[in-house]
Amino acid sequence: MNHLLAPDEVLLRRFGLVRAVGGAAYFVAVGVLWAIFDRSVWPLAIGVPVLAVVTTLYFTRSRHYPRTAVVVSLAADALVLGGAVAFLGGSGSGLVMLYTIVVVSAGIMLGPVAAAGFTVFTLVLGLFQLFLEELGYPPVLLHRPELEDRIPILTVGLAGLISVGYLSATYASRLHDLIAEAGERFEAVQRRGSRRRSFLARAAVDVRGPLQHLEELADDIESGSGDGTAIDLRRVAGQIRMAVTGVDAELAQLTDVSVMEDASQTRPEPILFRRVVEDCIFALGDRLSAYAVDLDVPPVKVLGDRRATRRVVLNLLENVVEHTPPGTRVHITAVTTAGYGVLVVTDDGPGVAPEVAPRLFTGPIQGRRDAREALPKVGLPLVAELCAAMNAEVRYEPGPARGSRFMVKMRTAPPGAPSTDDPSPAERSDQRHAAGDVDI
Repeated sequence: MNHLLAPDEVLLRRFGLVRAVGGAAYFVAVGVLWAIFDRSVWPLAIGVPVLAVVTTLYFTRSRHYPRTAVVVSLAADALVLGGAVAFLGGSGSGLVMLYTIVVVSAGIMLGPVAAAGFTVFTLVLGLFQLFLEELGYPPVLLHRPELEDRIPILTVGLAGLISVGYLSATYASRLHDLIAEAGERFEAVQRRGSRRRSFLARAAVDVRGPLQHLEELADDIESGSGDGTAIDLRRVAGQIRMAVTGVDAELAQLTDVSVMEDASQTRPEPILFRRVVEDCIFALGDRLSAYAVDLDVPPVKVLGDRRATRRVVLNLLENVVEHTPPGTRVHITAVTTAGYGVLVVTDDGPGVAPEVAPRLFTGPIQGRRDAREALPKVGLPLVAELCAAMNAEVRYEPGPARGSRFMVKMRTAPPGAPSTDDPSPAERSDQRHAAGDVDI
């Protein structure tokens, strides 16, 4: 660590209160000594206005200049304490241990570098006091004239000061690591909350369209039945079912927003890409039956969260259903490269407009009523969040001729790693029989 840490607002505020209490305690101590020794202790009173000014400046400037305010205030404390030590007992009194207040405060507020720095600073002050005494400036009270008495006491005090400095630096380092870790976790919680609110807002927009369509169908039914106009009930029923399906799809995606947190906290497990794709194709059922799906996925195993991976693949296939016309050809394959498995979903649909592509994974285009036709508001942003939670990556690029290509890159698992996606013994037997039939 090569810099002083900046204390947060809570530490600054509490240190200000400690300064205020410490200044009041110093004022009371000076008053007691004045009552005992009369005016002979007047030099100690100089520290009262010094502490008052420094504390006032601290309260007014610490929010804008936190490190400077703390360093200046601690240096002033050390000098005031040094003056008190020089006046009351000097190097032979053992009062040099009062400097530990400054050293510990420096470690708590600014970290191990500051604790070490103020330890050196106070050691110099202690030795400087001995030097002044030898020059003929002894303390007024409790002075030990013999050098043989002062040096052992000062040595013990300085040794204790060094010990306190070392402990303060060591524990301050851990303390600030914990503070930083707590801050990072707090920011992560804030980001998760922000993402959830964002997805809720996007889902509200997504659901609004199908609900509005249901209202329009209800108006059509009401107006048709009122004026005697014949209504194609089968057509209306079909439209209602499609609108309900749209609402259900958006609610399902919204439910899986909770997967983001789970994916970042659970231990990665081996997942078979092909089994995931097959499950998603089966889940889409009739919605995908109108598309020409070409499945060519080798047995590639990757590491990730099982539920999140299925949500990613399902959203990519739903994106094809929602934004390409029936009859579109969809090619799904997987490749391995440099320790990663890449699932590739390519379609020959209309593709993505250049102005939409940069925001595919971030959110809807603002100010466009037909944004739903160009950009899914929950699906692809949710894919990006789920991939990030699994330390995976999703990318879009135009198709080779036309259409779109989406690629999901995840770390590969060892080929022999057991997975719940592995074929069961019965399935493996069926595969072997099928292979034998082909050979014949």
